[in-house]
Order: sequence, then C-alpha cells, then structure tokens
Amino acid sequence: MVGHLIGFIQLLRQAGIPVSTGEMLDLLQALSLLEPTRKNLLLAMQATLIKETGQERILEKLFDLYWTTLKQKTRKQEQPTNKTAIPIHPPRLSREEFNARLAQMKEWLRQALKSEDDLPAGGGEPAGQGGGKGNGPEQGRRERHFQHGSTVPLAAAGQRLAMIIAKDSEEDLKALAREAVFTLVPPAEDTPGEDPRQMLKQLKTHLDWAQVKDWLERSPLGGAEKLRQQKNLLRLERLLNRELEQLRCKRQPEKELPAIAREANLSQRCFAELDPEQVIQVKRQVARLGRRLATRAGYRRIPATRGAVDISRTVRLAATIGGVPIILCHQGRQATRPDLVVLCDLSGSVAPYSQFMMLLVHTMQNKFRMVRSYAFVDAIAEVTVQLRELDLERTVRNIQRQTGIWRTGFSDYGAVWHQFFHEHLHVLHRKVTLIILGDARNNYKPSGEEYFREICRRVRQVIWLNPTPQESWNQEDSIMHLYTPYCRHVFECRNLSQLTRIARQIF
Repeated sequence: MVGHLIGFIQLLRQAGIPVSTGEMLDLLQALSLLEPTRKNLLLAMQATLIKETGQERILEKLFDLYWTTLKQKTRKQEQPTNKTAIPIHPPRLSREEFNARLAQMKEWLRQALKSEDDLPAGGGEPAGQGGGKGNGPEQGRRERHFQHGSTVPLAAAGQRLAMIIAKDSEEDLKALAREAVFTLVPPAEDTPGEDPRQMLKQLKTHLDWAQVKDWLERSPLGGAEKLRQQKNLLRLERLLNRELEQLRCKRQPEKELPAIAREANLSQRCFAELDPEQVIQVKRQVARLGRRLATRAGYRRIPATRGAVDISRTVRLAATIGGVPIILCHQGRQATRPDLVVLCDLSGSVAPYSQFMMLLVHTMQNKFRMVRSYAFVDAIAEVTVQLRELDLERTVRNIQRQTGIWRTGFSDYGAVWHQFFHEHLHVLHRKVTLIILGDARNNYKPSGEEYFREICRRVRQVIWLNPTPQESWNQEDSIMHLYTPYCRHVFECRNLSQLTRIARQIF
C-alpha cells in the first residue's frame, strides 16, 4: 500500500501539487485512523495534501485514473489456476458499452435505409454521382476523422448535440461522451498513442461542435439560457477529455499516466494552450504572485562608509593614484521604488501571453514610483489608463479595436520603434527599467535597429521576454538576434513557471 501511495504522490508532484514528506506522514497517520476504503483514502488526501483552489479537481482526476488503472493491472495479473475458475459463459457487456453499440447499430441501419431511399427506381447510384464513394475533399476529410464506426451526417450530429446541451442532463452528457469516444477511437490496447489534442479535435468535428457553438452565440435565446447551454458545452468538453484520458490509461498506463499528470500542471502549460477555466486559475496565481512581489522592497546600491566593496569605484579611484587600490570604496543598499515602462505586443500570436504580463504589472503597480504601459502591433499607443480596469481580457480586446495599434494586422517592430522614438521618448530616463514582451517576428520588414539602440541607451536596463521557444528565435522572420545585444536580459517566457522565476529575478 505504501508503495502505491508513493507512486501516486509522484504523480501529484508532476501535476504541480507540492507534497512534502511531513504531509505524506500526515496522510499515513490519517489513514491509520480510518476504515480502509477508497472513499476514505480520497477524503484523507483532500484533507492533508490540498492547499490551493483548483488542486482538488486535479487530485480527484488523478486519483480515479491511478487506482482504476492499478485495479485493472491487478486483474490482468490474476490468472485462473484451474479449470473450475474459468467462466463457462462469456462476460456480458456493461450497460454503457451495450448502449453505445446499440446506438451505433441503429445509426448504421438508419444510414442504410436512407441510402436505399435515395437511389433511383432502376437502382445504381443517386443522380449526379458516379460509382465511387465520397463527395470530394469533404468526404475525404470526414473519412480521415471517422477512423471506424458510423458516419453521422453533420446536421444530425449537430442537432443531437444541441438537444442534449439544452436538456441539462448530466447522464445524457456522459452517454454522449462515451458514445463519441467509443465510435471514433479504436478500442484496441495495442493501438499506438495519438496526440490528445488531435483526438479531441476529431471528436468535436464528429459532434459538429463548431457549428453548434456558432449557432448558440447567434441564437435569440435569453442571456441566462444561453449561458446555461454554454456551461453544458464546457461540461461536455471535460467529459470528453475524461473519457479520452481513461482510454489512454487503459492502453498504455505506464506512459500515459505521467503524461496526463504533466498536462494537468498549469504552471508548465503554455499560456496559449489554456482553456477558459484554466485561464481563470492561472490569472488568480499571477495576481497572487504580483501581490507577493509588490510587498517586497526594492533596493539600489549607494555609496557608503562601510559594507560591501564597490569594485568599480575602487578601480576608478585607484587609476587616479597610480593604479594601486590603497583606498577601498564601499556601497550600501537603499530602499527605492523604480520606474517601469512596459511594451507588450498584442498581435495574434503574442496576445495570449501579453495579458498575463499586463496583469502582473497591474497587480504590482504600488511597487513602482511610475508605471507606463504601451501596446503595439504595427503601431504603438499608451494603455496605462485602460489597464486599471478589472476585466483584463475585455480590456485587451478594446485596446486592439480603439487605440489604432492594429493597422495592417501584422507586426512591424521597425515602425513601432520609429514611432516610440519620436512620440514617447520623453518618458525614458536613467532610472527606468524597460520591459518588452514580443516574439520579434517582423514579417520581413525593416528592423528599426537604430531607433531601438537609442531607446535602450536612455534607460537603466532593458529586459526582453519572448514567448516563443528559444530554438526558433532566429528562424524565418524572427530578428531577435538584432535586438539581443542591447538588452541586459533576454528570457523565454511562455508559461506560469517561467513568468514566476523571471518576475522574482527582475523585481
């Protein structure tokens, strides 16, 4: 039992839930006081291991997958030792699998009858079609998505999905998720693993997800009813993910369980890959980080009569007296509130990352004496006032629409540096820290390096945060190598873990 608990604790740590040795001892002590049941084990873990909002759902998901997989593995290892232990009758299907197969057979019959009704009286193919299968590229696309099982017409699938999310029935949502996964994903355990995102995309295509979502947004339903159905759609997406995760663990438990745990670790997930619910959780953690950093005093070095040796001042003084450092100069620390200027790229590829940086700066405003925020795409505009609003996502959309930074829709760093140099250079001085968040993809336009060099020369330090992988910085239209020499620090910043580490280092 202890070995299984240690394996599960390792999964929790991979999922971003820190578990100390003391907490594990608390868990063992709690289990010694409870009856050894699965429910009590889960309750003990929730009481001793969960510390933050959002961790409970991750714990419950991994708990269900881990112990179910362990139970299935134990069953496989238990082989019958004599003939009397071998069942005479074959095992029966579960209710869920039986209903899924029954629905599949009904759909086959319905499609077969419909095909016969569409045929002309003399037999052969329907009018206007040849003897081949399919209907051009669309049919080919559908056949690639439907690996096996029925091919439900898009209209029928969309109507069924719309009916189920309107009914607000958890059982119907679960049944639809099971049926979709069983119909489209091969059940064989030796099937090679696929990308989970691609599998989910195939399921959504099968269910006409995009069409139903678009219909729901444009429907004349009331606000409360529309919100209820949108929540049901999100619930169905979670159920689809859960069914896929269970299937992955059934196929390759040793490989897929750690992979699912890593996928649940929000601190390692790329900002652009977060779903709406995960975005809310990450924003909460970013705001908490900002408040924590805002209470930490900032310091700068000043001349002092004692303390650490100031090497640069000592060497300069020694140069005036023959080069021998006879007199040592010292430096001390003085609390200060620096000035901060932030430039965020809001083009389509970088906007998901910029809103988290803006949230961090907004939360930390009290730490700085002066904060000026700018947004740019192919033009630049100051957005300091707009960022004081609480709804940052709506603020970002309003900035893109109302400030005029979106002219052609493509990033133009050269034009941005030119405009900033001529219109906003007065905000820069030697006490300013300039932070730039952008991917430096310039769409093969002039770099404006001469303007960027002058901008960097006027500030205390320049810190560039690039949300793209470091190996792609100098590929294709990326000109990161032209700007790097003028920056004190250049960091890759694409997830919460990297943002936390960078913020603690520079603030």
